[in-house]
Order: sequence, then C-alpha cells, then structure tokens
Amino acid sequence: MITLYRKKSHSTERGIALVVALLVLLLITAVGMGMILMSNTETNISANFRDQQTAYFAAKGGIEEVRDRLRAGATNTLNLTTTLGNTLAGAPSGILYVINPLGGETVAPWLLAGTNYPDNELVNELNCTGTAPTGTWWVTTVPTASTAYQTSPILPWKWVRVMEKINKSDTGCTRITSVDGTTSGNRVCWTGANEVTTALASCAAAGNTYMPVYELTALAVTSSGSRRMMQYEVTRSSLPPIPGAIVFDGPTPDFGTNPHSAAFGVTGNDTATGPNGGVGCSPPTNEPGLGGFNAAAATSLTTQTNRPGSYNGSPAGIADVSSQLGPLGTVDGLNNLVNTVTGLAGGNVYGASPLPNPSGVNLGTDAAPVINVVQGDFSFGGSGSGILLVTGTLTMSGTPNFNGLILVIGKGNVVKNGGGNGTLDGSLLVANLYSDTPPTYTHLIPSGPPGIPTIAWNGGGNATIQYDSCWINSLSQSLPYKIVTQRELSY
Repeated sequence: MITLYRKKSHSTERGIALVVALLVLLLITAVGMGMILMSNTETNISANFRDQQTAYFAAKGGIEEVRDRLRAGATNTLNLTTTLGNTLAGAPSGILYVINPLGGETVAPWLLAGTNYPDNELVNELNCTGTAPTGTWWVTTVPTASTAYQTSPILPWKWVRVMEKINKSDTGCTRITSVDGTTSGNRVCWTGANEVTTALASCAAAGNTYMPVYELTALAVTSSGSRRMMQYEVTRSSLPPIPGAIVFDGPTPDFGTNPHSAAFGVTGNDTATGPNGGVGCSPPTNEPGLGGFNAAAATSLTTQTNRPGSYNGSPAGIADVSSQLGPLGTVDGLNNLVNTVTGLAGGNVYGASPLPNPSGVNLGTDAAPVINVVQGDFSFGGSGSGILLVTGTLTMSGTPNFNGLILVIGKGNVVKNGGGNGTLDGSLLVANLYSDTPPTYTHLIPSGPPGIPTIAWNGGGNATIQYDSCWINSLSQSLPYKIVTQRELSY
C-alpha cells in the first residue's frame, strides 16, 4: 500500500522578515535620534558654559584693566586722587564709571531705570531702597576702555564701577559690606594687615600707613545674553617706611671708612620735593641722617664717623630707628621686600651672570622712573630715578646722581670711590642677609635679625645724601593696586 504525504504550506509566514527589518530600523532610528538629541543637548550645554565663562573672564578682564590704570604712570591712567578725592560713595562725584561700549551701543549704568546696562547692584550696596542716590553722585566725565588693553576679539565687559568702600550704610541691605558689624557708613581703610573703619575725613588722617579701600565692580554681557558680575576690593600698594637718609639695617654696622670732607653731607631733614618740585607732596616728615638698627648700632655709627657734624636730621643726625623699621628689622621682612620689588620690576631684573655689572640697565629719569633689580654686583656713576635694588655689592664712582630709593639687600655692601659730587635724593637702605663677617658672604641667615651692613665711602667731595619722602611716596603711587578680596555677585 502506497501512502502519500502532503507538504505543509508556509504561506502564513510570508512578510515576517520585512516586519522584523522595519522594527530593527525603527529601533536604530530611535537610538540615532536619541544620540543626536543628547549630542545637541551636550553641545548647547557646552556652548552655554563657554558663554558663561566668557562673561566671567570678561568681567575679570575689565576689572584688571581698571586696576592697572589706577596706578600713576599707567597708559590712560585713572588718578583717583584727583578724580574721586576723599569723597564717600553716594556723595557728589563719589563714583567713577569706566565704560566699554561695543558696536556703537550705549552704555549708561548710572541710569538705574534705563535699559542700557543699568547698575542696579549699586542700590543694594548703598541705600537699599531700589533708587539712585540723590544729587550728582557719579563723575560725569566718563572714561572708556583703553585700546592699549584690548584683546582680539574685544572682551564684552560693559562697565566697571570704582568707589570707595563704605561700612554698610543701612540695615536691610542685601549686600553686607560691614567690616566691624556696625552700620556706620564710614569709610574703610587698609592698615597693611586688615580692614578698619574711620569716621575721619580720609584714611591718611586716621594713620600714616592707612590706605583707602576701593570697590571695583564689573558687569559683562555676551552677545548671547550671558551676564556675570565680579567685584574686587583693592588698595594701593606702598613701600615700607625708610626711616632715614641712610639706614644701616643690621647690628654692628661698619662705617669705618667715611668722608673727612666738610663738603660731604647727609641730612634726614625732609626736602619733600619729589618729581614735581614739591607739588602734591605731603607735609615733610624729618628723619635721622644715619639710622641705626638699634641703640648700640647708633652709638657705633656715632663713634665711627669722622665728622659727626656732617649728619643732620630729627630727632638727631645719627639715631636709633629700631621702632620704625617694623618688618624691615627681620630677614623675613627684607626678603619679602626683595620679592615685592623684584615682582614689580618686570623685565628689568638682571641675573647674577655675567658679573659684574650687567650692561644695558636703564636707570630711569625724573619724568619716567624705573624699577631695576640687579641680582649681583653693580657699578654706576651716572644718573637715575626710581628704585634700584642690588643684591650684591653696589659700587658708585665719579658723580652718581639718583632720585628715589636705593636698596642694597643681600650682601649689604656699598662702596663709593673717589670724591666727586652727586646727590642721592630719597633714601639708601643697606641690609646684609648673611651671617658671615664681611667680606665673606656664604651662609644665608634663615630668620631673625640681619647681619652686618657695610658702607665704605672713600673720599667725600661735595656729595650729598638727603631724605625725600615725596620721592618715596611718588614711587609708591606707581605701584599696582593690590587685591584685598574678590567675589562674584548675583545680578
């Protein structure tokens, strides 16, 4: 018997491959769209972050430009002494704006109800009422950004506000600027270590070393609309007081070789003439002609000098100035001064090799003083103005003339050869950072008082060294304003 089997039909499975293919394609498409969406989101986040960072650093850039322009001698300098004077913020001519309009736009931060980048932050710091101070409260001659500081592309900061910092003037302010917890509204001063308040007319009236504190507030807005606001508190850098025409900053000073000539003279009676013939100088502050590190050093200097009558000053021609040296009475303080001056010298730092006497040193002029640092020995017999720091031996010959401050900190050794004439108008400080007995300089002193300072003045001539506080103070004005603190503000 023959059995026949029928073949099973698969017609019911037709098209299944197409359905599976479509499902897989749909899944791949969904994954691809998701990845594209995530990529676009990440791109947008990155772009927003970059834009926010651009605004942040633009605001900082605006403040840094203005901070640098506050110093005397800067390109397009902003002289706060004549611009703001001693006025408090909120008083007539108490606030200075520096604006940076781009592409023909209008920037008017003083129009608090306007739309041209108004400074609405100001009311949070002054009267807390949401309205502008009364009267003409800003300097109406508004400076603009300087092309000397421009980048490419130009940074999109809109304005920088400069005003003296005040102790919080009202309760309820959203910006707390109180230094001592009170709401006095008094001005804030920098003592060199911390901020204090004073009700006096100026910080200078509160203390010789007190400096006003300024708030620098900047707004930056990018083309995409990102906004950031930064605020610095800054104060003027200052050179430490140099208490004498010549200061031997160290015990057991060596001044055994000194002039016999009656024409040679050292005076601490302050000439206070400075670079402008006395214009703009503070009242004179007389100092000793020779300043000794301590009482024993002053006695030793008196004993060593051939003609004590050639040294004049107050309270005496030769006196103990230990109470005035402050940090300059220690190796740490002297090293800090060396580091500060070296940082300020910029490209005018000359290394210890080749030695001696690096060439090409521009010693400056009265119209353009220069800060120079010679890390080694140096000789000169010409003219100069500014600050000269020598870490090795300073040798002067012929007729040296210098206006400003000469610091011989390191070997603490000065040699003057020949008679000649010449005048040092300012001050000379000599400090030895080595523990060896000169002329051996091998072991640096790690801390404590400095070593033996040495000046060998061979021949007198008509040379004169005279103290001039105005030259020293004018050099301080050329120093950059230092940052006390910085913060970002919500705007």
